[in-house]
Amino acid sequence: MLFKGILVDSVDVVIVGAGPAGCRTAETVVRKGYDVLVLEEHPKIGKPVQCTGLVSKKIGEIPKEIIVNKIKRAKFCCGDAYFEIKSKQKMLLLDREKYDVWLAERAEKAGAKFKLSTRFLGFEDGKILTNKGKIETKILVGADGPNSSVAKAVGIKLPKNLLFALQVNVNSRFDSDLVELWFGNDIAPGSFAWVVPENEELARVGLLTEKNPNFYLENFLKKRFGKIETKNKTGDVLRYGMIEKSVSNRVLLVGDAACQVKPFSGGGLVYNNISSEIAGKAIIKSLEEDNFSEEFLLENYEKKWKEKLFWPIMQGLAFKWVFSKISTPTIFSLIKNLSITNFASLLDVDFLQK
Repeated sequence: MLFKGILVDSVDVVIVGAGPAGCRTAETVVRKGYDVLVLEEHPKIGKPVQCTGLVSKKIGEIPKEIIVNKIKRAKFCCGDAYFEIKSKQKMLLLDREKYDVWLAERAEKAGAKFKLSTRFLGFEDGKILTNKGKIETKILVGADGPNSSVAKAVGIKLPKNLLFALQVNVNSRFDSDLVELWFGNDIAPGSFAWVVPENEELARVGLLTEKNPNFYLENFLKKRFGKIETKNKTGDVLRYGMIEKSVSNRVLLVGDAACQVKPFSGGGLVYNNISSEIAGKAIIKSLEEDNFSEEFLLENYEKKWKEKLFWPIMQGLAFKWVFSKISTPTIFSLIKNLSITNFASLLDVDFLQK
């Protein structure tokens, strides 16, 4: 069935989703002179905030005004036991809204166009249907998160594994350069909880879990702080696992839409950088050679991003499975005796590597 409606635009590339993966892909492609249009369903870029924003310096150069805090120490807690480590390389705590806006502005300055409050509704014969009309494109990029509408529209199956994230802001007293990481099946089944300070008086406190995030966050807050007021509650759903296929004819998925996240921590910003660069180069090559077939995109995009991320993702899945099968004391013993380098990589806290 052909889409009905007015053709409002015709461009080389349409990217659905103005998050980090979408904006970085857009910037890469538009710098080669191609027309790129980014669609974002929300009225403002960067909202709602969907990430704690704690990253290593592998994220690349970031303006100082986006960095909220720099963290040098980590405290690993499990039950009443804990240990602390220190590293020369600092972790960066970002203002995620400003970070997303900065990436969008970079893409826009390079030449990309943005349409906000615009929802993707379907794709057929090179034409995209939105709530504001039809758009003709040569390539469609789904950078629209874990419940990707682009994936559903073109029949790409997504892994069914889900993690639920919940976070609040807490006012108390904190060591401003110390992040707390809490483990245990009574704390956050399937993952962990965190206390990440913005300064000595304010911290982002949250967790990832496979079920009942409100229940487990409430329990964690009582255990860590006692009775305390919270504000700015935010939540998100993360999909993880190895996607069987991330491309179709004229279509590719990138970022959270392609499950390019760390299965244990849900960390995705560093993986987003890797995959969006590969996606951008594949799109450029596709446009140069006028080849938009699934086979071409498999060879030039999927094969290349999986060469970089397949084993790290599979390692994270294995580690997550082990955590789900062992007791809380055993979890702590495993963490303490595992190579800090390997464990840091699984958590997406690369600053802990020595």
